[in-house]
Amino acid sequence: MPDHKVLLEIGVEELPSSEVSAIRKQLKEGIEKSLEMNRINHGGLEVFIASRRFGIYIDSLASKQADYFEEKKGPSEKIAFKDGTPTKALLGFLKSNGAELSQTSVRDGYVYVEREISGKPSLEILPGAFSESILSIDFKKPMRWGDGTRRFVRPVRWIVAMIDDEIIDFELFGIRSTNLSKGHRFYFDELKVRPGDYFDILRSSMVIAKEEERRTRVLSEIRRVETLLNGSIPIDQDLLEEVVSLTEYPTAVVGQFKEKYLTLPPEVIIVTIKHHQRTFPVQVNDRLTSNFVAFQDGPDDPAGNIKLGYEDVINARLEDAFFYFEKDLERTLDSYVDGLKEILFQRGLGSLFDKTQRTAAIASKIGKLLKAREGELRAIERTALLAKADQVTRVVQEFPEVQGVMGRIYAFRAGESDEVAVGIEEHYLDQRVPTSLTGAVVGVADRLDTLAGNFVIGNIPTSSKDPYALRRKMSFIYNTMVYLGWKLDLEELIRLSAITLSDNNDNAVTALITFCKTRYEAYLIDQGYSINIARALNNWWKIPYLGERAARSIADFIKRDEFKDLLVAYQRVHNISKKHQDTQFEGAKFVEQAERDLFNAYLKCFQEVSDALEADDFDRAFQLLTDLKPMIDRYFDDVFVMADQEDIRLNRLGFLKSFDSLFLKIGDLSLLLEEERK
Repeated sequence: MPDHKVLLEIGVEELPSSEVSAIRKQLKEGIEKSLEMNRINHGGLEVFIASRRFGIYIDSLASKQADYFEEKKGPSEKIAFKDGTPTKALLGFLKSNGAELSQTSVRDGYVYVEREISGKPSLEILPGAFSESILSIDFKKPMRWGDGTRRFVRPVRWIVAMIDDEIIDFELFGIRSTNLSKGHRFYFDELKVRPGDYFDILRSSMVIAKEEERRTRVLSEIRRVETLLNGSIPIDQDLLEEVVSLTEYPTAVVGQFKEKYLTLPPEVIIVTIKHHQRTFPVQVNDRLTSNFVAFQDGPDDPAGNIKLGYEDVINARLEDAFFYFEKDLERTLDSYVDGLKEILFQRGLGSLFDKTQRTAAIASKIGKLLKAREGELRAIERTALLAKADQVTRVVQEFPEVQGVMGRIYAFRAGESDEVAVGIEEHYLDQRVPTSLTGAVVGVADRLDTLAGNFVIGNIPTSSKDPYALRRKMSFIYNTMVYLGWKLDLEELIRLSAITLSDNNDNAVTALITFCKTRYEAYLIDQGYSINIARALNNWWKIPYLGERAARSIADFIKRDEFKDLLVAYQRVHNISKKHQDTQFEGAKFVEQAERDLFNAYLKCFQEVSDALEADDFDRAFQLLTDLKPMIDRYFDDVFVMADQEDIRLNRLGFLKSFDSLFLKIGDLSLLLEEERK
């Protein structure tokens, strides 16, 4: 059976770069799933995306669905036949399934239809597979167009759907498929294409349909310009992907802004040309130059009009930045703090000034709990006071992307210490942990205030919505506390944060604690630990650093032979005492030598385990508990816990419950039973 080449191209108006990854992933998964469900064998399937089109190319597709053997159970033999003659029940069953009597058999007292079903031609199946896959793509911001009933990423302008040289009869949004594509929008019109040479035909028409090929061209152009300018162009991956997604035939354009703007902080220049104009800055000897590299969609521009256009826009933006920067420097950073009173932080949570006051109180408390030296504590409190001040400045209001960066720059210019200046910038960090004590403390305090505030006013994340990114803020707190080894009580900090907002906040605190526990499990899983380990150590959410140390120790201990001994010892104690609530017991009431021996071992082990945990030595704590297994075994061999005499029975259960609590000092080891079974 010969294989065929298949092409599907959806021509649209310019795609936003934010939708590209979703289209790529969902289209590939949708087509592959549809072909599998329809039993159509295929070879390599490639998704291609450019600024005005996306689709799939299959280099090898079966002519038809795979044949299959069908078996359907019908009525019982007694109902299906009367005196050897088919009854109406059987004839109705055969008719509804399009089967003949010759295709039946009788097994286990029932009639079965058994037949081989020939697959339909792929040409008949593909239109439905294409429609289902394309219409199921979930876009971030779909558009409506025409009469308003059509909803898609962007308006569809043409469709190509072919299997070899034959057009697949396919319609979407009122547009019927053809074999006519379009070349570059400024230089070519309609093109007749075929699956086999589709990419070559488009390439000759100044459309590079494959992302990887466009990416290679962009990087090649950047290398060419580096050689031309004898400089270096740092590759920002996000910007690179944006250029790749926004062009069909990317070509470098080298421009230059006015030299006077090089007196601006490099960060302001970079954010202006990179984020606002999608251009790459050029460096020489690690210093920023006045050159930049933009990308046009098309061939070279010998008249230089595109270059001039970029230069005009970038110079105008930098002139604004230059003016704002000079104006901002007329005042010191601390003079901007009062202006925070005029900026709303969040409805129901006051102004940014109010938030600054709350954050400062929380940060000061964290600093004291960390036993920060007097100078460090002053730097923490100063950083908290100035942390948001740059949001009042004109540069940040015009270029929000440089918040924090400008705070650092203005703080240095105002004579603030390095610790304060760096802390201001680092408290904004999201993707990594701050390196400075000031940035870490104020960053955690800032997020604790935001978390507590949102829970107090009822903005609690759901499984599908988290508009204030509270999960991400919780992750920052856990990452920072663990990475820096802070052995602080997070519950204490949460209660303090809530108190700074409202006196009547018990319900909010309870909900926030539940949220923190859930997110701590997620945090441990993100660190690579199993879900069972994460759940077993959920009680460590209050001191996340120690919880991560415990998880690391458990993950190592699981690999050792003693792990099973630990679980056996734990199970014997836990299972018999789990329904008993009281941990009270009297050693004087122990009758058997085995229980007196275990009691003495328990007292010694309790202190040693406590000392090990105090020293963060979870490996030793696990070993100490494991070493108790022989005594625990002898206890259960020699002692009948559920004695008839009530006071003895309750005393033994109280002792075992207390023993169980010793294991729980590390975690709920019962949840690790699944780990042992793996």
